[in-house]
Amino acid sequence: MKLPIVEVADIISTAKFDWVDADNIYTTNVTPDEDDSGKTTFIRIQEASSELANYANDFSSTLNAGVEVQIFFSTIWSKKLAKNKNLTILDAKVAVLSLLQKSGWHIQRPLTPESVDPDTGQKTATFYINKIFRMESK
Repeated sequence: MKLPIVEVADIISTAKFDWVDADNIYTTNVTPDEDDSGKTTFIRIQEASSELANYANDFSSTLNAGVEVQIFFSTIWSKKLAKNKNLTILDAKVAVLSLLQKSGWHIQRPLTPESVDPDTGQKTATFYINKIFRMESK
């Protein structure tokens, strides 16, 4: 079984959104050598709370995996609208959410309002998703 964060990263990467490069989709912390100017849109995917479920004879048969997805939008978003499309931040957020839902992921919590990263000035969108995985027993 693939790690849930890797599955989510793969789903988003294969969509080939023109507003974020696949190289800017992280399943680890963003390192200091990455662009911290705020001019790059990137997505950080990390594990949120997960829990075992569906116990029988003291053994769980499913994993309810929770994942946090954070999108840090470029501070020059308005100048860099995806290849002459009138794409808004809301459009980008909805595109990611729709893609993940079509891939079997569920929106776990109400969407929070966008916030601004105090260090880079980037608008950020954070949402939580979950999916139930059947655990293999061997």
